[in-house]
Amino acid sequence: MVTPRPLSESDLHGYADGQLSPERTAEVEAGLARDPEATARVAEIRAQNTQLAQALDPWLAEPIPERLLEAATQPASRSIAAWWQPAAALAATLVVGVAIGWFGREAVLARQGTPTTFAREAAFSHAIYAGDPGRPVEVTAQDEARLVRWLTRRLGVEVAPPDLTGVGFSLVGGRVVAGNEKPMALLMYENADKQRLTLHWRKNDPNTQEVAFRYAVENGVGVFYWIDGNCAYALSGNVDRARLLAVAHIVSGQLAAGYAPHLQR
Repeated sequence: MVTPRPLSESDLHGYADGQLSPERTAEVEAGLARDPEATARVAEIRAQNTQLAQALDPWLAEPIPERLLEAATQPASRSIAAWWQPAAALAATLVVGVAIGWFGREAVLARQGTPTTFAREAAFSHAIYAGDPGRPVEVTAQDEARLVRWLTRRLGVEVAPPDLTGVGFSLVGGRVVAGNEKPMALLMYENADKQRLTLHWRKNDPNTQEVAFRYAVENGVGVFYWIDGNCAYALSGNVDRARLLAVAHIVSGQLAAGYAPHLQR
């Protein structure tokens, strides 16, 4: 009996986009029938494709600017630079405009303290580092005092790792990760089953309103996020919602009480 080839992320994207060969399509469909998580991932990819199409297709339907049409119909004897330079400038302006519009949108959301963007960043960061067997953190829990000093200095707010040993998770360590406009601290925890949770910690603007617990699933990663005072927090993991919420309440309670057990050793 031939062992089915495992489904890769490329397979899922190719299947969602209709780019696979008929033979591989049949293999992927058979694999999806056995793997609910992969099926959900395909649905996510297709939803993202739809969102991108809705956002960008109107630009593709816009008429070609008259300046470009005129440049394309000029006599061959005219200097190439005479029409190429305006066209290049227009193309560069378009690229810069698209980039400013897209990334500026995320920056505005971050400045307004919109937790959705923060949750997405936390989920992506969790997926990258929690799955890294070699170097998931920059500073380990064995050097926790240095980790706390480093993260506190980089974020501009005091960072103290919550104690999750009561629910079976031990601190692995942490690192600084990039955010839209502000750096984020990532604290990683692991249990005996090698499941990992990450707590993201970010300084917020002082006038940001408090946000109670909210839940999101981003790329298959569950995230509970909230804002308290001048900080935003996001607890992420591939665990069920009820368990993640229970841990999030413990984290929130310790942070609100200013409890820093690791610093009191």
